[in-house]
Amino acid sequence: MEEKPEQIQHKTGEADVFRTKVFGIQDGLIGVGSIALGAAGFSHSSLIVLVTGLIATVAQAFSMGIGEFISTRVRMQVFQNEIRKESYEIDNFPEKEREELISFYESKGISRDESSKIADILLKNKGVVLNEMMIHELKIFPEEFEAPAKLGLLMALYLVIGGLIPLIPFGLDTYLGFNFQYALLSSSLLIVTTLSFFGILSTKYTGLPKWKGAFEQVSTGLIALVGSYVAGYLISLFIPANFLP
Repeated sequence: MEEKPEQIQHKTGEADVFRTKVFGIQDGLIGVGSIALGAAGFSHSSLIVLVTGLIATVAQAFSMGIGEFISTRVRMQVFQNEIRKESYEIDNFPEKEREELISFYESKGISRDESSKIADILLKNKGVVLNEMMIHELKIFPEEFEAPAKLGLLMALYLVIGGLIPLIPFGLDTYLGFNFQYALLSSSLLIVTTLSFFGILSTKYTGLPKWKGAFEQVSTGLIALVGSYVAGYLISLFIPANFLP
C-alpha cells in the first residue's frame, strides 16, 4: 500500500543518537565479548574470564570515552576556527562573500539576477550569511555541533553496558557454581540475541528487512567471537593455562 506524504518521516536526527548508543553497546558486546571468549578458549575458567572481561570493559570505556571526547573536541575546534575566519571575511570582504553567495545559487540553476537579489537580501543579516557559508562553503552543518564531554560520557556508558552483558553468565558461574560450558553457551547466546535485537531496531533507520538487519549484525559479530575463542584455544596449546599461578 502506497504511503501518504504525512506518513513518510525522516529519521536522520534520531539515527545519529541511535548510532552513538548502538556503537557503544556493540563495541562492548563484540570487543569485550571477543576478549572474554578468547580468555574462555584459553583458560576454561569463569573466574579468569570474568576478571579479564571486567578489566577489558573498564579499559575500553576509558579508552573509547576519552577517544570520543578528544576527536569530537578537535573536530569542533577546527570548525570554530573556520567559522571565525568566515566571520572575519564577511565583515571585511563583503563583496567577495556576495560573489560566493551568487555562485552558490547559480550552481542550483537560479539566474544571475535572482541570485544577486537573494545575496543582497541575505547580506543584511550576518548570521544568515554565516550559516549559508557554513553549509555551502565549509560543509559544516549546525546539527553537527555536539558537546565533546557529553559524547565521551555516553560512549563510555554504553560501552560498559555492552561489555557487562557477555560477562553475566561467567559471573554467575564464579559465584554460584554453574557449569563452565553452560556459562560459555549462555554468554554466546546473550551476545547473539543482543546483536539480533539491535540489528532489528536498526532497520527502522536503514529500511532493510528485519531478518537482514539481524543477520548482518550477528554474522559480523560471530566472526570476531569465534575467531577470538579459537585464538585463545590455540594459544593454550603453546601456553597451558596450568602455568598460571
